[in-house]
Amino acid sequence: MNLGQSMMVIVAMSLLGFLALSANSSVMESSEISDDSEFGVTSVSLATSLIQEAMAKDFDRVVTANGNISDSSAFTPPGSLGRDGSERYRNPVNDFNDFDDFNNLFLVYTSPLDPMPEPLADSTIIVPGIRARYYVHAKIEYVRGEDLNAGWPSPTWNKRIVVSVTRPLAKDTIRIPAVMSYWN
Repeated sequence: MNLGQSMMVIVAMSLLGFLALSANSSVMESSEISDDSEFGVTSVSLATSLIQEAMAKDFDRVVTANGNISDSSAFTPPGSLGRDGSERYRNPVNDFNDFDDFNNLFLVYTSPLDPMPEPLADSTIIVPGIRARYYVHAKIEYVRGEDLNAGWPSPTWNKRIVVSVTRPLAKDTIRIPAVMSYWN
């Protein structure tokens, strides 16, 4: 082989290496986009499901016990929002019965391949087909009709839930708010 042929082989090998690296980079980028999309769709689904479940409950425990309320000060004080003593999420005997029971709820959704319970979670839910752990947190607070984005320090006719969904190694947190209002 002469010098010219050797140079052609070196250039060809360099070009082949460059193409291989470019293809690998494209595959990795495509995989990351697919993973981010899956995270987004699954997170929105989990958050929306929890919001719908909370919205199906009574506005407050005093409504559950007494029916119509004409003064918002009768509602649960902001510092007491959350589950009552023995209530547990999706407990067949003593399930949540009002909207603010979801305050500070922490759920973990996971695959059957990773069924280890999360020690700090209120519930670990195994979902076939899910490919990662998803951490779902709910926060409830009172808000005023004039500004539904800011919490309010006393009972009002409106409560806001913000559901946050994350997962290990995810770059983002999905947060979805919703407001429940009481009309007497």
